Amino acid sequence: MSKIASKEVKIGIAFIISLFILYYGINFLKGINIFKPSNSYIVSFDDVTGLTLSSPVFVNGYQVGLVYSMHLSEDGKKVFTVLNMNKGVKIPKDSKVKLEVSMLGSATIIIEQNPLQTEFISPNDTIYGVRDAGMMDAVTKDMLPQVNAILPKVDSIMTGLQILVNSPALLQSVNNMEQITRNIDASTKQLNMLMSSLNRDVPQITNKLNNVTTDVSNMTSQLGSIDLSKTYNSIDSTLQNIQYLSGKLNESNNSLGLLLNDRQLYDSLSTTINNASGLLQDIKENPSRYINVKVF
Repeated sequence: MSKIASKEVKIGIAFIISLFILYYGINFLKGINIFKPSNSYIVSFDDVTGLTLSSPVFVNGYQVGLVYSMHLSEDGKKVFTVLNMNKGVKIPKDSKVKLEVSMLGSATIIIEQNPLQTEFISPNDTIYGVRDAGMMDAVTKDMLPQVNAILPKVDSIMTGLQILVNSPALLQSVNNMEQITRNIDASTKQLNMLMSSLNRDVPQITNKLNNVTTDVSNMTSQLGSIDLSKTYNSIDSTLQNIQYLSGKLNESNNSLGLLLNDRQLYDSLSTTINNASGLLQDIKENPSRYINVKVF
């Protein structure tokens, strides 16, 4: 009988321990540590988007509590949030309670204490909290309307780009650019060949130019050594002789002058030449008239 009673006692104790562990686990998930004394504060928010049960509460970056529960007010305009704070944490009056939302959407509660106050808020008092406009809120309120306004323009631009890409003129332009590129490549190769040829020929040309320069220098030296005065006198004497000869040819008191200036002599010579020409022609046509050959 005693053994049966001891088993029932053990089962009862185990059941009680299980209930305690279950209660402790549920409260731990809610942010309540039943082994650690705490103070509760009620914070009123207009919007608690992103805030969940057991969300942390920070003071100067140090976690001092958790969100225990949330419920709507009777008019449905406020959300009362119960914060379980560590027993030693006190909140000065006129302190600010902010709800901040991270980039990932999770929310935390930040308490900014008023260092000028010496009076503290009593537990279970209601504090008015504010929602801090985080980056996600700024994106939602400021950037999304602008993005929505830009989307039709982007759609028009994409439509225009699609029309441009599908246009045969673009394909023709690309082909032309490819042809131009090939021509430029060919011209570059020819230019390289020309430069190579110039690199081979320029030294020879330079040497020839040096030779020409040397020859010109020698010619200049020779010209500098010529006596211009004597040369001028010689040329002047030659011109005077030519002038004298020309004068003599124009006069009629010498043979050349008579030959060049006597019209009658010119006519007589012309008649004589014509008669001689006629005689030769008659001899050629009638040789028997002038040459008599007898054969014995």
